[in-house]
Amino acid sequence: MNISPFIKHSTFKIGLISLASLGSLAIASTSALAVGLNLSSWQQFGDVTTSADGANLSNASLEFADDAPASAGTFNYSGISAGNAGFTPDLQDFLGLADLSALDIGGFAYEGSAIKNTVTVAAGEALSFDWNFRTNETLNKDFAFLLVDSTVIKLADFTDATQPSSPFLQETGIRSYTFTTPGTYTLAFGVVDVDDYGTTSALEVKNATIKRVAEPSTILGLVTALGFGATMGRLRKKMSTYSSLS
Repeated sequence: MNISPFIKHSTFKIGLISLASLGSLAIASTSALAVGLNLSSWQQFGDVTTSADGANLSNASLEFADDAPASAGTFNYSGISAGNAGFTPDLQDFLGLADLSALDIGGFAYEGSAIKNTVTVAAGEALSFDWNFRTNETLNKDFAFLLVDSTVIKLADFTDATQPSSPFLQETGIRSYTFTTPGTYTLAFGVVDVDDYGTTSALEVKNATIKRVAEPSTILGLVTALGFGATMGRLRKKMSTYSSLS
């Protein structure tokens, strides 16, 4: 008796369908393992407002018309002025930066605002967040940054802000950043006024989460291997049975 090609093909297709279903289940069971970071509990410096899932920071003062003809404080979020970063390195001290020139990126850092906290990223996890840099600047390279321990990572300066914004002049639009190196870090978000005290720039951060990234692929690989092995085993058994009857 010859084995029907339809039987052989159908057996293999059923195995693949079952395998795909198991793979989808594995992904679904791990994709929800994300923990949001409550930014309202982070330490603050300068002009900062926070909520459980977001923060807004600016380098605006209250005393001076940074964005004339707009009045003083127009672009300030909190009612607290941005803090010094240049001649008095208060921002660097807040961030724990031994190198006082670490914020002199594209110019001399005059003032700024930041939030910070200690965050642990375990092996197989990723820290991700969405951010948007807004600015009225057209000359000096005010910038937003992410700090990981003593490493300053520039997210954007005014040259990256190419989209119209309101009430600011321009913005980058919402972008995402993912950090996957395991460890316990002092993590900070901030914005800096470069080469003068005038003209406001701001950083919005939201949707900061830590989530598993390695397990879905690992589980899917395991399910794939087991499912494929079981399918091939059943197929060999059927082939052996039909061969013995032929």
